[in-house]
Amino acid sequence: MKKILSNKIMLSLTLLFTVSCFHSCDWFTTDPDYVGTWQYTEKGYAGEVAINITHTLKLAEGTFEEVVIYRRDNSSAVMSLLGLKGNITVDGDEVLFRLTALGDCLEDTNDNCTESPEWFPKGSATYNAYLSLGMSESFEGTFEADDDYLWLVRDINNDTDTDDDWEDVEFERI
Repeated sequence: MKKILSNKIMLSLTLLFTVSCFHSCDWFTTDPDYVGTWQYTEKGYAGEVAINITHTLKLAEGTFEEVVIYRRDNSSAVMSLLGLKGNITVDGDEVLFRLTALGDCLEDTNDNCTESPEWFPKGSATYNAYLSLGMSESFEGTFEADDDYLWLVRDINNDTDTDDDWEDVEFERI
């Protein structure tokens, strides 16, 4: 009789835990569709020189990191890069980006640009220099996301349109 009673108590506690955890435990929740690592590639030209441009965007709940790498066509060497890092606020399909750091080339021992940016925090001279070129500290956008693609439309320079380069981009999940 004690064993049956003990088993009933254990079963009751297990059910109670399962029901309460179903609504609050992290292992039952899923990330929003936009969370993940995304990539977009394009070919640009500087005169007659072809340049491969790769955007890698990492989105998490509350933060983002985007690195844009420029390589001469048919070369693996990084010519230049631009990094954006900060916080995001998502409401439905709308997103607000707020920069906390900007990234520039981190050079290796041979003075070559690496694929990793050197991050300059808000308020630093390099950060302020980028802002003086037209970069905005915060910008809004909208998105659609599924398992494979993220369509992101944002007004990075806050000029009231999304017609500029990289303001209307379809990323692929990597």
